[in-house]
Amino acid sequence: MKIVKMSLLLLVLVFFGCSSFKREVELAKNREPKFKVDMKSPKVPVGTVEAQLDGSISGLKKVNINVSYSPVEDAVCLEFKRNTITNYQFFDRPGRSAFLKALEKYTEDFDSKNLVNNKKTKNQYGNTEGYLIWKLTKISDQNRDNVDFSFGYLFREKSPFFTITQGEAVFEDIFAKDSSDKIKTNGEFQLFFTRAQSMELAAYFDQQYLRSLTNIRQETLDPNISYENY
Repeated sequence: MKIVKMSLLLLVLVFFGCSSFKREVELAKNREPKFKVDMKSPKVPVGTVEAQLDGSISGLKKVNINVSYSPVEDAVCLEFKRNTITNYQFFDRPGRSAFLKALEKYTEDFDSKNLVNNKKTKNQYGNTEGYLIWKLTKISDQNRDNVDFSFGYLFREKSPFFTITQGEAVFEDIFAKDSSDKIKTNGEFQLFFTRAQSMELAAYFDQQYLRSLTNIRQETLDPNISYENY
């Protein structure tokens, strides 16, 4: 009789355990962003731009940003390393449009001498929702989240830099064995661009240019053959 009771108790525990896990999975699915990018999707290399990261005590430090385009999701990726973390910032078409409009306003304010040395200006030109993947190494697990990108500017050494502020990102790994590894965060920081650097990135965000990268290139015609137009 005791064996039967124990068996029933184990079945109940397993049932509620499974139900609890299923609920966590459903909650995770509901938190999935509307805009997301599969890292395995085809990518087209776009180019490389330079920017700066704030090194706090040491001031600004240059960073190389690899830019690529994912035609399936119509997303542009900015890949760069900050400290030991590799960040993959993804901008969809509305996000790229928001960046271009913000840069246009910044350029107007720059030319009109309207820029002020104020920390609040990092959100001066609006924001957009993007998608972020971050990881420690190429083979480590992917952390991902919706993220808020804000556009503005900040002064460093009396020079105004156009900025993209990446808001704090939080990823909950429901499969983590250790509770201390369940929540992964990526804190807020800025990418600093000179006018020239921001203009170069703007060229890579141009939709017509991105479309041209996906066109099938014609093979070189053999000069020894007389082709006739028809």
